[in-house]
Amino acid sequence: MVTVVYCYTIMSLGEKIKVLSGNRRKFFLLRVADMDTKTALKLCGVVRGTYNTWCQNTDFVELYRQRADFANDFKQEAVQLLRRENQLEAVLLEGKILSRMKADLNEPYLPEGSIVRTNLAREVYSKLMSELDAPPPATVLTWEQRIQRIFNPSPEQIEIQGEVIDGQFSETANIEETKYQTCEPPSVNQ
Repeated sequence: MVTVVYCYTIMSLGEKIKVLSGNRRKFFLLRVADMDTKTALKLCGVVRGTYNTWCQNTDFVELYRQRADFANDFKQEAVQLLRRENQLEAVLLEGKILSRMKADLNEPYLPEGSIVRTNLAREVYSKLMSELDAPPPATVLTWEQRIQRIFNPSPEQIEIQGEVIDGQFSETANIEETKYQTCEPPSVNQ
């Protein structure tokens, strides 16, 4: 008797749309999140002619035909992927603003139209400072987690005895063999 076992791997939406990039990817994610075509094209900054050329690409067409199924199964993941891309774009924009502020501050005289004088620069700077000054989150451990840490400490919790030089323990280089004398129990006849 032969038993056949089928193994199915469930792929995420991100893995399925790896062939798409840029505006195509963003447009497709917006469509999976149930946004209408016209609004999705407008948000991506794409004209109708560009969309028509996308429809000639076999990879895009193959995925786009499954859009309704993806919308049923992966709508939440599509929204999360869009948020992640927006967060990345916001961080890159903040980096550009900070570099522009730094360049303006390096000038001997602050230029008249300097970005440093704007509310945007003030907001970016205050956000950056609040994130840098934020205390690390306190972790509250359950009693089970505390016991787990006692019996299975993480490498950071283990203190290493001796100094480490070039990846070797210095105490291992100076190990001396010690000889122990065995003693015999006192005799009863004494």
